[in-house]
Amino acid sequence: MKRQVAFTLRFDPTFYERIKAVAASEGRSVTSFVQEAVARKLDEEAAASLFQAFTLVGEDMAEAGVEFACDAQREVALKDVCVNRSWPYRRSV
Repeated sequence: MKRQVAFTLRFDPTFYERIKAVAASEGRSVTSFVQEAVARKLDEEAAASLFQAFTLVGEDMAEAGVEFACDAQREVALKDVCVNRSWPYRRSV
């Protein structure tokens, strides 16, 4: 079982009652509801951060040209070959 950390959250009573009602309507605990909401927010933040990083790369057209993309793909393909010692899509005869 994964180790969990217990800590206290403070909510406005009306907000807490709303959380409790929605969690109960879904047959879940408040903890489960809050964990999912926080996980979703963290996923959104990670996606936004990744999008921002790719946007910054795309803004510098001199560095983000076709050659740059080809080099990056080549590097990934060669790394995969070196790690697996064969092409991942090799057909068996």
